[in-house]
Formats: sequence, structure tokens, C-alpha cells
Amino acid sequence: MKIFDTHCHPHLNHIKNTDETIRNFFENWWIYMTVIWTDLNKNKKALEIANKYDWVFASIGIHPCDIDGLVIEKTINEMRKVYLENKWKIVAIWECWLDYYWMEKELKPHSCPKDTPSAKFSSPFQEKEATEKMDILKRQQELFFIAQIELARELSLPIIIHNRESKNDVLKILQKTDFKNFIFHCYSEDLEYAQKLIEFSPNCKISFSWIVTFKNAHDIQETAKNIPLKNILAETDSPYLTPTPFRWREENEALYTKYVIEKISELRWTDCSEEIFQNSMEIFGIKKS
Repeated sequence: MKIFDTHCHPHLNHIKNTDETIRNFFENWWIYMTVIWTDLNKNKKALEIANKYDWVFASIGIHPCDIDGLVIEKTINEMRKVYLENKWKIVAIWECWLDYYWMEKELKPHSCPKDTPSAKFSSPFQEKEATEKMDILKRQQELFFIAQIELARELSLPIIIHNRESKNDVLKILQKTDFKNFIFHCYSEDLEYAQKLIEFSPNCKISFSWIVTFKNAHDIQETAKNIPLKNILAETDSPYLTPTPFRWREENEALYTKYVIEKISELRWTDCSEEIFQNSMEIFGIKKS
């Protein structure tokens, strides 16, 4: 089985160190991985790892939750410079996108439990202030999203999309910019939304993580079962999201991409490993050596 973990963060493991998790991956004859980082300083660390291992690649970008205080033009210029100095190792722009989940949690009244679906504000003024701040933050995320899309277009790179509770706005921005070279990372929406993405961009990639292995992940499993195989990737998002059968027992790592692929193959009643591997090579523009 040839495996490409298209999205992992080996530097964030707490129990195993970075080199150990990478060695575990390659010693089991898995082939490639893309190391994902989310701010300019960590982008440099990603490149250190990628340059240390022949078959490790990196992405560069700014997570939507890390844009506070950044100047768009300056940030994009820095990203462009990093790419031009390391273009043989950088295969994507990440993490573009919108994340309304953390934004909403931060703006809820402090007296509310963190998982309360709807918060009650102490006054109309407090609610108005929070709503206005939300609108500003959404606009900032949208501007950074579009700026990184345009950089990806300039550099002929795919973008890796991070979406949390913002799927409709993500699709609107992709349509508005007419940008179709994207990976939808850690897919957690339903089949209908995946079909909308594929209708807009027939060659886009939908990347499935550990979540597809869970018994109650019916919408995600239905998606993995029914979308065209050419649109499917696999990832771990490690050290987060440990898959069955290791959930609750240990940290996730790139080695466990195998279980994601096996679950997709089980759902589709055929071994999908070769096709998923080739999809990964294609979207990242990697040619066999």
C-alpha cells in the first residue's frame, strides 16, 4: 500500500518527537507526507523538516485564527518570498479559510458554558457590540482568504481549505474568485455540500480524516462512499483526531493514514489506496523520481 498523508502536524505531538513520528511513517514504507503549519514562524520550521527528509513536503499560509494584527500585503509578500526560496519543497498554500467556530466561542458571554449553542447577553448593547465585532472579524478572514487565493493562483499552487461553521461563505468566495484548485481538508460536511464543491470544481479534492472511521459519522461516510474516487484524499491531521482503533489510547500520527484509507475502501467495497495516492500526487504536482 502506497500512502500519502496529505495533512499532518508532526511537531505538535507531545509524547513522540517529530523525528520519531516521521520515521514511524517511512519505516512502514508509506511514501509521502505534507507538513502543515499555520503562521509565518512555523512555516520556517515546516521547511526545516521538509528539507531534512526527501519525501516530506511543506505548505505555507496563515490560519484564520492567527491573522490578528497582520497586514495583508506584508504577509503575502513574506509568503511569496518564502515560496520562491523553497519552491521545490512547498506544494500548497494553507491554511486558507474561514473559522467562525472559535470566533463565536470567544464572543459569547463569559457566564455561558463553552458548549452552549445560544448565548444570552446581559444587554442589547453587549449583543450589538459582539455582533459588530463578529462582522469585522469575518471580513478580516475573508480578505486574508482572498489574498491567499490570489497568491496561490499566481504561484500555480492549490489551497488547502480550513472550514469551521462557514461552509456557505467558503463556497461563495471560491465562486466569486473562480478559484478551483483546492483541497477541502478534514471534511466534515454532508454529501450534498461535497457535490456542490465538485460541481463547481470537478477536479477538486475532498480530504477525509479520522472522522470517517467513527460509527456515528454517517454523513461523512456517505460522502466518502458516493463522490467520485478521483476527488478523494486521505489525511490524519495528526496529532489531532486519532482514528479508530487507537482513539483515546494514544496520539495520532501520520502512520495511521492507513486506517483512513482502509475505511474508505471498506465503504466503497474496493481497495482505493492506489487511486488515493495518485490523487495526492496530482493535486500537489509531485512527479515520481
